[in-house]
Amino acid sequence: MPCYEFNHVLPLTRAHKATLARVITDWHATTFKAPRFIVNCKFVDIRAQSSDDNWIGGLPMKTNKLNIFLRSGTGRTDQQYQGITNKLVSIWDEVIKDIQAVESEKELKDVFVMGVFDSALERGFFLPLPGAFEQWVAKNKPEFQKLADGGDETFKGLLKEIAERPEFQVSK
Repeated sequence: MPCYEFNHVLPLTRAHKATLARVITDWHATTFKAPRFIVNCKFVDIRAQSSDDNWIGGLPMKTNKLNIFLRSGTGRTDQQYQGITNKLVSIWDEVIKDIQAVESEKELKDVFVMGVFDSALERGFFLPLPGAFEQWVAKNKPEFQKLADGGDETFKGLLKEIAERPEFQVSK
């Protein structure tokens, strides 16, 4: 949680996917003051799917689309959602600009932001609502340390992130 799912007709390379995932993860983590390990990105190449599998407006159509699944009940305004959408379109445009394709195939034409998660369990921890990650990190840091000491690479990375990010320098 959150999940950014790209359905794409553009031939994205592993490098494009890695860049999109890294930039979106960094943007989400810093914008919403959340740990990076909770940000999920998924890429679905729909080029090989039958045109009968993708319909828009009652017509078969394949297009680049981003579905964003976020926490529900956060009270975000329309302006905030539009800001999120515009930022993600600009990230897409910057990352894919080098791909040789017809311009209409390069456009991220549809972006859907859905508040669908009422509860989220990530790597064994229930996540707080956005805006409460600083305290959540402080409260759970001893358990993160145990997991990192046990060899869990996710939590080794999380402890490094906690040490580097000022917003996580709060006490319980």
